[in-house]
Amino acid sequence: MKTFLVSTLLMLTMMFMPARAALIYVTPAQQHVDVGDTVWVDILVSDLAGNIVSGWDLNLFYNSAILQATDVFFDLANFTEDPDWDAFYDFELNSGDVGSFLVSFLFDHELALLQTEPVRLFSVSFLALTDGVSLLNFGLDPLFQLNVVGRDGASLPLVARGACVGVGQGRCAVDVPAPATLWLFAMAVLLPFSRRLRGTVNATGEQP
Repeated sequence: MKTFLVSTLLMLTMMFMPARAALIYVTPAQQHVDVGDTVWVDILVSDLAGNIVSGWDLNLFYNSAILQATDVFFDLANFTEDPDWDAFYDFELNSGDVGSFLVSFLFDHELALLQTEPVRLFSVSFLALTDGVSLLNFGLDPLFQLNVVGRDGASLPLVARGACVGVGQGRCAVDVPAPATLWLFAMAVLLPFSRRLRGTVNATGEQP
């Protein structure tokens, strides 16, 4: 009985906890600027666990009433030896949406020599238009909005973290939660359940 209950708890725990994933995030997580200022953010990937970044297809969404995207700069040193020949890349600026993609033509072992964590993919500049707050968040589509490719052309499992920009009188109300917050929430949910299971085990009279 005890073995069954422990196995059940382990299975439920694994259901609540995500598989190991790389972290894609916007930095700085919070910043405040004046109206008319230029805002810069970097897009980075960490927690690769020995993997690499060989390409991506990403969309970054923002509040177009507060910010206007003005340019994208690719960190080509992480993906090419010759930017004219070693990669295919482009970006598109739409109202409220920055789309970018890159495919490196280098071999995986060549990319591994170029990259150290965190790997910066690209940077985005914005013009601060008016007072207010804009969140910067990745899209949800795992193929065309939140797709980072690693070794052998395989998409990486990802945890995404956005950012917040306050302009003028606008202030980011709370910190943008890190992925670790999700783990804490899962443990908070599981802890009472674990205690109830231990009480059930004790009630059967079985010894640990």
